[in-house]
Amino acid sequence: MGFHVRADGSAELLVAAGTVIQTCFEGGDPETVVMTNLPAANQTRVEPEIVTFLSLSGGLETTFIFDGVNENLKWDDTNLTVMGLPVAPIPDAPVSVLTAGLINRAGKRLYKITLNSEHHEGPPTDSFRDVTCAANKQYTFVSPVRGVGVNEFDDPQVLTWKLYGTIAGGGAYLFIGEADIGTSIIVNLSDDTLGVRDPLAEFVNFKPPAPAVAMAEHRGQLAAVFIDDLGLVRFSFYDEDYMVPEGWPENYVQPVAHGDGDRIAALASNQEWLMVLKTNGTFAISGESFEDYRVVPVLAAGGGKHIGIGCYAAGTVLCVENAIMFASRDGIYKVDRFATATGGIQADRLSGAIDNLYTAAKFSLGATCFFDRTHRVFCFLGHG
Repeated sequence: MGFHVRADGSAELLVAAGTVIQTCFEGGDPETVVMTNLPAANQTRVEPEIVTFLSLSGGLETTFIFDGVNENLKWDDTNLTVMGLPVAPIPDAPVSVLTAGLINRAGKRLYKITLNSEHHEGPPTDSFRDVTCAANKQYTFVSPVRGVGVNEFDDPQVLTWKLYGTIAGGGAYLFIGEADIGTSIIVNLSDDTLGVRDPLAEFVNFKPPAPAVAMAEHRGQLAAVFIDDLGLVRFSFYDEDYMVPEGWPENYVQPVAHGDGDRIAALASNQEWLMVLKTNGTFAISGESFEDYRVVPVLAAGGGKHIGIGCYAAGTVLCVENAIMFASRDGIYKVDRFATATGGIQADRLSGAIDNLYTAAKFSLGATCFFDRTHRVFCFLGHG
C-alpha cells in the first residue's frame, strides 16, 4: 500500500491487491482501478511478491507503482498508465504534394514524429521519412494510427502527435506542428520560418530498460534500479525548467560496487545523500549534481567497518526528518544526516536494547530446559 496525494491535496490510498490496483478513500471501500488505459499487453498483470509506491514531491500529481516484475505504472488521480511513451512510428508518405504553398526551396527534407500524452513527449523513431519536393508547394502528413499492427502504436495515454522536419538539404529537426491523433498536419512553412523553430528535444520520455525494483526522487531527478542490472543506479534526465521523470539517458548511470555479487534492494534520498542499500552493504552517492556524483564507501558502524549492514527490501526503509532508518539482518540501524565516519557513513544501532534482553541470559550457567509439546515451545531456564 502507498498514499497518493491528489491535485486537491486529499490523500488517496493505493493498494496492490494481487494482480489489480485498487484505490481507497477514508471511510470508503476499496475500488478496483480499470486497466483499459494501459497498452493491451499490460492489462493483465503477474502477481508480484513486493510492490512499492513513489509519489513525487511537487509538480505533477503522479505516483509511480513498481514491482520488478510488471511494467512500471503511474497513477494521476484518474488513470493508470505505463511509465514512458512508445517510440513513434515512421511518418507515412505525405499527400497533396502538388498543392501550391509556402515551401519556397526545392530539395530533400527529412521528417520525424513524436507521440505525446497530456504531460509528456515521447521519443522519435531512429528512422525518418525523406521527401524531395519542388518549390512553392505544401503537403500533408496523416496522423499515426493507434493499434497493434506494423507502424502503429498501442498506448491509450497518447493524445497528440508532433511533426518535425529539416530545411532543404537536411540539418536539425525543427518543430512544424502538433495535432490530435487522427488529425493530419499540413506542412506549409518557408525555410526561413522553419529555421527559427524549436528543435526536436535530445532527451524525451521513453520507457525504462526493464521493470524497476527501487526508485527515489533525488535533487530534481528520479534515481532507479532496474531488474536488468541490480548493481547500477540510473538517473532520469534533468531539465532546469521541469523534471523529466521518464527520460533515462544511457550515460546517466552510477555503478555501486558493481560486480560484487550483491544486489541493490532500496534507494532513499536524505538531503545531500542518495542512500543505496544493498542486501549486504550500504552506500551513499554524494555530490551537487550528476556530474559531481561519487560513491561514498561502505557503511561504517561505530567508526569501524562492519560487513553485512544492508537491507532486504524498500519496505524496510523509513525516512524521518534528517535520518534514515532501516532493518538489517542483525538489527535496526539509523543513519543520521550529520553523522559521518572516516572512510564511510556512520550508523547507530537502535535495536541494542532488544539484543540486551537476550544477552542478559547467561546460557553457560543454564539450569535446565524443557519442551512444551502442546504449544510446541522450547523453554530454557538460565541465569540472568
